[in-house]
Amino acid sequence: MGSILATRMVLDALYFSGVQTASRFWMGGLGGILMLHRVADRRQAGGFRPNAHLTVTPAFLDRVIGVLKRRGFRFVTMDGLVDELRSYDARRWHDPLVAITLDDGYRDNLENAVPIFRRYEVPYTIYVAPGLVDGRATLWWEDLEQVIGRRERFVLHSPKGHVEFDVATPAAKRRVFDELCRFLTRDVDEDQQRKIVAELAWQAGVDPEANRAAAIMNWREIVELASDPLCTIGAHTVHHFALARLPDRRVDAEMVESMRILKMELGELPRHFAYPYGYPQAAGAREFRLAREAGFVTAVTTRHGVVYPGHAAHLHALPRISLNGNFQAMRYVDTLLSGLPTRIQNRGAAMSVT
Repeated sequence: MGSILATRMVLDALYFSGVQTASRFWMGGLGGILMLHRVADRRQAGGFRPNAHLTVTPAFLDRVIGVLKRRGFRFVTMDGLVDELRSYDARRWHDPLVAITLDDGYRDNLENAVPIFRRYEVPYTIYVAPGLVDGRATLWWEDLEQVIGRRERFVLHSPKGHVEFDVATPAAKRRVFDELCRFLTRDVDEDQQRKIVAELAWQAGVDPEANRAAAIMNWREIVELASDPLCTIGAHTVHHFALARLPDRRVDAEMVESMRILKMELGELPRHFAYPYGYPQAAGAREFRLAREAGFVTAVTTRHGVVYPGHAAHLHALPRISLNGNFQAMRYVDTLLSGLPTRIQNRGAAMSVT
C-alpha cells in the first residue's frame, strides 16, 4: 500500500505542476500501448483483494477511450502500430497513437470491455494462453488470494520446510500474500510454484479449476470473438510461465506451441505476443530474441513506457502503459502518456529494451 501511495504522490505532483503537459510534446513519442487484464465492476468483489490492480471498471475504460478520442488520439491495431513505426517521418506531424491490449483472455473482457470497444469502434488485441483456456494452467495468483482471504492460518509445505502462517488480520493477509508472491516467483521454479499453490488451495477448499473455468473464456467464445473485425488474438505462451526462469528449449516450446494451438483453433497464426508478467526478471534480451526467431511480428512487455520511433528496431521489447485498478483517474493516464514517468523510471533514457 505504501508504494501505491508514493506512486500516486509522484504522479499527482507531475500532473498538478503542469510539467507533464509540456513533456507530452517532447517526450510523448508516438503514443502508447495500453495494457489491461480484467474489466469488471469493483463492487462485485470486496474484502481482501491484493490483485485489485489487475481490474478496472467498465466506466473507467469508457472514460479513458472517450477522452483520448476527443483529444485526437488515433486508435490502431498492433499491425497498424508497426506500420506507423516503420513509416515514421520526423518531418511530418503525427497524431498520437494508442493501441489497446488485454492479457490472459478473461471472460469479463468479452462481457464488459468488448461492448465499449464496439461502441467507440476502436481495435483491441487479446493475448491468449491456451493452457488457461483448456485447464493445463491455473490463475495461481487469484487462487492464492482466495486461500489467504478465507483462512486465519495455514501451513506451507515448501522445499525449505514447513512454515505456519498467521493471517487472521487484514494487515497480516496482505503481508503474507506479498511474501509468498516473492517466494513463488524468486525462490522456487515455475513447476514448484504451481504445485505449492495447488496444495494450499486443497488445504483451503479452493477449487483452482472452477476458478479458471469461471474467469477465462472458452474456445467457443474466443473463436467467436476472433471473427470481430476489431479484434486481434495474440499469443501469451501455453502455461503462462515467467519465461526468463525457463531453459531455452522450454521457452521456445512455450512460444511455438502457443502459435500452433492458436492456429489450430482459430485458423491462422498469431502475429503478436505478450510475455507473461513481462517485467525485466520475467522477460529480457534472450526472450526478445526467441520471440523474434519464433516469427512474431511484435512482443509486448509490462515495462512502463510510451512508444518512440526507435522502437521500430525493438519490436519484440515494446513497453506498455498499465490501466491499473489502483490508479483509476484520467490524470494518471495523462501523466503516463506524457512520457515523463518513462524518462524518470529509465533514468533519462527513452527506451528500456535490454
